[in-house]
Amino acid sequence: MLWAAPGSAPVLTTPMSPTRSFRTLTLAALAVTPSLVACSSPPGLQPPSATDGVVLEGVASRTQLSVFLQREAEDWAWAGGRFDTPDTHATLDASTPQTFSWHADPADFTEAAPPGDVVMTHLLVFSTSESDAALRVFTTLPEYTPDTAAWQRLVAVHEPITVSLTTGSFVAAELPDDGGPFIGQALTFTIE
Repeated sequence: MLWAAPGSAPVLTTPMSPTRSFRTLTLAALAVTPSLVACSSPPGLQPPSATDGVVLEGVASRTQLSVFLQREAEDWAWAGGRFDTPDTHATLDASTPQTFSWHADPADFTEAAPPGDVVMTHLLVFSTSESDAALRVFTTLPEYTPDTAAWQRLVAVHEPITVSLTTGSFVAAELPDDGGPFIGQALTFTIE
């Protein structure tokens, strides 16, 4: 088949088979895909991480938090923990940050672990009807008192807040399969 643009020399072409056309288009699309993905986000802007914005307390680390969040939590209340304070459905005084305290039993395997190697970690998630995570805290301590900024963020909610407790037992930097995380108690409170 001869083809020529106006004012140019004719070029001999052959019709492309339907399968070759599809194959050529597929290969061309695959070759362009990395460029499209690279151009989809502004340079230097990374997608938000699941660990972003989580308050770390005690000796809890971002690495532990990342491992903790990658596991699906199991429902096992005694290992997940129970709140000691405040009481469920309590009305808390807005002028003074409340201390949230709890207790949790270590996972069974910890009895055989070398002393000092087991680190219990706790994830507190404060949520409302408007936000699944108004405040998240990852700690190795058995209590948490919000600093002024965190407390004011909770006070500004003006609706009931639910705080959930989830606990995991690390051995050094590892979270064994039977170390959790385990879902503990959740309680609801208001701040006035």
